[in-house]
Amino acid sequence: MYSMAPADAAMYWAGRYHANDQFLLFAFDAPSAVDPIPEIRRRAAAVPDLHLDVREAPGDLDFPRWTPAQIRDDAIVTSTGGEWADVLASIAHIEPLHASRALWRVHVIDAVAGVPRVDGLGRIAILQISHALGDGRRVSAIARSLFGGGPAPFPSDAPAVVDDPRVAAMRSAMLIGPHLARATARGLSVWAAGDPGPERADVPITRANGVIGGDRALRTLTVPAQRLRSGGASVTVGALVGLADVLPAFLGAPRRDASAELTVALDDDRRPPPRNSFQNVGIGLHAHVRDRRRRAESIADEIARARTRASSPVRVASRRAADSAPAVLAAAAARLTADVPPPTSVSGWTVVSSVNRGAADLTLGGGRVRFTAGFPALSKAHALTHGVHGIGDAVTISVHASGPIAADVDGYMEALACVFG
Repeated sequence: MYSMAPADAAMYWAGRYHANDQFLLFAFDAPSAVDPIPEIRRRAAAVPDLHLDVREAPGDLDFPRWTPAQIRDDAIVTSTGGEWADVLASIAHIEPLHASRALWRVHVIDAVAGVPRVDGLGRIAILQISHALGDGRRVSAIARSLFGGGPAPFPSDAPAVVDDPRVAAMRSAMLIGPHLARATARGLSVWAAGDPGPERADVPITRANGVIGGDRALRTLTVPAQRLRSGGASVTVGALVGLADVLPAFLGAPRRDASAELTVALDDDRRPPPRNSFQNVGIGLHAHVRDRRRRAESIADEIARARTRASSPVRVASRRAADSAPAVLAAAAARLTADVPPPTSVSGWTVVSSVNRGAADLTLGGGRVRFTAGFPALSKAHALTHGVHGIGDAVTISVHASGPIAADVDGYMEALACVFG
């Protein structure tokens, strides 16, 4: 058995209270009627992360264990027919994995009409995967292996000190005091060291923040990557520059407050490294700067400063202090976080997750990949999130919305198409 890292356990426990599964969508052309299911099962057999289960400790007194498992009979779900819009609508109604205690599932929809960049009928494959198994980079590598894109990432989880979760729970209960003392000491040392620089100030909420529940809507816009790289900007920066043109008017909010919570990957030196190694940082979109090149430079500077802060010795020590907390307190924190009231201010109007999923060399059932997409989870703080996912020369901007935002999402997509088209 292997012990779940604290960062990964936090994701696992969070899934009890709100859906945080990741959905990695891949669109393939379908030149033949080859059944893709045996191919997926054969490839899954070679992916170590897809042969795992979770064993919890009684009372969450210790961190959960990764245990070996066979691929489940219900790991691949198939359906046929429908339009592209039907596929997007169906994702909003997929049952969360935590309900069935599964860690992943592949949904394959054949003979889909109207798929962007596909002539004729397309085939859609959606990898639904627990966030505990990895962040966007890691699960993208898993997906590439599943669809013929190379070797799978190798697990590097730490061996469990005690295999039996009941014995481990009793042992951890006796060590709560020492663990708490260590976490407190590390936290005090972080406090004494001082902050590496101020975060960007929060901004007032908009109609996309503090909205709970309601109908959900998913949309995508796929464009050539070069359209986002104008002026030498990265795809991520180019996407944020474009969002700055649209968000203030759509949300009815001041242009100077335009902002996003960007998911930033960490260069993690924890050993063994956790599967989830990222941080959300507030980034100003500088929508009041009309010159798009200057705006791109300002956004890129903010991202660079945020990365520097996140990788500073103080922030690294802070993450280690958090990892020292007893498991039972970490599990309680996940529960309490789920119960917090909607915010009155946010570090970003929306969440943006950007991942490059590599070369367009994936195949399924004889079909070639045409684009990929992803839909970051919604929360009490954010009723509007964006995915920016590239494969080959195609980048897809995905929009996930709920409540009043979902009702207006088609007009929003039209505005995005004007900016990126």
